[in-house]
Amino acid sequence: MTVEVDVRDSRGLPASKVEEFYDSVLAPSFVESELVPRAELLADLDDPGDGTVASVALDDTGEILGGAVGQWFPQCRVMLTAYLAIRPGQRGGGIGGTILRAVIEDWRHRVDPLLIVGEVEDPRHHTDIGFGDPERRLKFYATAGAKIVPVPYFQPAIHAGGGRVPHLFLMTFAVADECRRGERGIDASVVRAFLEANLAANEGSVDPDDPATAALLDALSAPSVELVEPAAIRIDR
Repeated sequence: MTVEVDVRDSRGLPASKVEEFYDSVLAPSFVESELVPRAELLADLDDPGDGTVASVALDDTGEILGGAVGQWFPQCRVMLTAYLAIRPGQRGGGIGGTILRAVIEDWRHRVDPLLIVGEVEDPRHHTDIGFGDPERRLKFYATAGAKIVPVPYFQPAIHAGGGRVPHLFLMTFAVADECRRGERGIDASVVRAFLEANLAANEGSVDPDDPATAALLDALSAPSVELVEPAAIRIDR
């Protein structure tokens, strides 16, 4: 049976629905190191100048099915898909694809980004520990047309006392024509600017002497970087 999905901007929903989205969708879908604390996210969404936006997917009865959270970096015109998740028990029915298409269209019209990117676990290093299958998740994004930026990406430490999350793919979900370089390349300076802004926003600064940071930025020293198809990643089990 096809589920009717209505993807709405969280600003048009009651606060209780946004809180329910966090509790019933985000909290069961991400480990603590990957998830912004509840109070912090709700405060960011309430602040019109913060750049954090959320979309919540509802069925025709108003039940929450899933949603997405985006973080806008205006200095480099990059939108980070911080979270995209489906409520447990609702996965596998095409809801994720509906949400992704809806938010990409919304964000394109809202802020005209050069890039829409997302952080996806590398299944060669991450396994399903109860928060979703990384290999299946990578295939989902591949089907949606996402490409991998070939850099040693890690998620910055997103809250006090938390650590970085290594071995992630930085993937492009949408690329503006002005950011493209040739058939498969994109402007490396845009990606580098995003990485620096993301590190500064979460960790307070960009430390060029930190080995992981240096390796990440050094991978973008050329004028352009060629995107990689997810199918090219060999996963040995």
